[in-house]
Amino acid sequence: MNATWMTLAPALALLVLLGALAWGVQWMRRRMPASTGGAATLRVVAHLTVGPQQRVVVVELDGPGGPVQLTLGVTPQHVRTLHVRPVSGATTASAQATGQARAAGPAQADYASVLRAAQAQAADDGAGAQR
Repeated sequence: MNATWMTLAPALALLVLLGALAWGVQWMRRRMPASTGGAATLRVVAHLTVGPQQRVVVVELDGPGGPVQLTLGVTPQHVRTLHVRPVSGATTASAQATGQARAAGPAQADYASVLRAAQAQAADDGAGAQR
């Protein structure tokens, strides 16, 4: 019995080693970004949860025609393009700075300041229309 175990031990060890290697490769593939090979690159600039399964996502696509920002409405059933905007180099740099600022602090302050500015502009437009 002991001799049989000694002859099977290397084969079982090799089988366990190959299984662990396959699991490790699969684990690394899930965590490493895929190589695009010169194709268009995609970067998520911002996202906002609208409902339990609805989101608005802004992505930046660096394609052959230049960088473009897409605003997408995402649901479990559909991905719909809401807006397409070409991006200049200055806008890309400001979007990266905004993304870094949002990562450093809460996004509510940015949204609140934008909302106040929009309300003030709407109030000014409304006052001008009444005159």
